[in-house]
Amino acid sequence: MGRNKKFDPADVLQAIGLLFIKNGYNGTSLDDIVRETGLLRGSLYGTFGSKLGMFIATLELSLHEENSELRWGLLLIGMLEVAPQSTKVTQIMQTWYATNQTPDIEAQIGHALLKHSGIITKGD
Repeated sequence: MGRNKKFDPADVLQAIGLLFIKNGYNGTSLDDIVRETGLLRGSLYGTFGSKLGMFIATLELSLHEENSELRWGLLLIGMLEVAPQSTKVTQIMQTWYATNQTPDIEAQIGHALLKHSGIITKGD
């Protein structure tokens, strides 16, 4: 008999999302995720399916949350590392882009990239 999940998936996804932002998708290992969340591999895989499933879940959550640091960070990681390998991530980001188009969206993306890369400081 399986055990009940004793964690809040939204909290876990936020922690995983911050790891992806800090280390990049390719630079984040499952061991990193296990250490950060305190969950076993089986619990993570059972809930999210795979590392890509974890990224997709964090990205989708971030697009509906108020945390702009998480949203922009995951969008950037998605654009730079994950979309070229995943049509699902590409579709999620295309939908987000289509529904969030403003005259300055490209400038916002560029600004987020400059902040993420450390070229400008957080206050700029």
